[in-house]
Amino acid sequence: MSNVRQISVFVDNMPNQAAGVMRIIKEKGINLRALSLADTADFGIIRLIANDTEKTVDILRAASYAVNVTEVLAISIPDTPGQLSRVLDVLGQDNVNVEYMYSFLGTSDRAVSFVIRVDDNAQASEALNRGGIIQLTENDIAEM
Repeated sequence: MSNVRQISVFVDNMPNQAAGVMRIIKEKGINLRALSLADTADFGIIRLIANDTEKTVDILRAASYAVNVTEVLAISIPDTPGQLSRVLDVLGQDNVNVEYMYSFLGTSDRAVSFVIRVDDNAQASEALNRGGIIQLTENDIAEM
């Protein structure tokens, strides 16, 4: 199984909160590989994949941010119509529930990469393997 560690940073839903997180990451030389920002009425969740997970978590916690690390899956699929549908069909056939997903840039203009949060990483990984879907490791992403 190729789990990837995703960092979730919880911030108030107010101006400059995401900017503050990004400023700290920039100042410490962290390179982001994937990012998603979601909000509710009161708070936001910045989900990110960084080139150095431990360092990123340490600096954000030192700056008093609430940080959580979650294991997710990352995949790379051809950048052609219907590929994401195929991935979701493969997962659905194994009754894997997709909780959320977001795309990020890869190293090829012929492929697209996705972070996927599912209810069962092991089951999803097996299904993706059987479906011939390329799973990315944390090292793969860090080297992009």
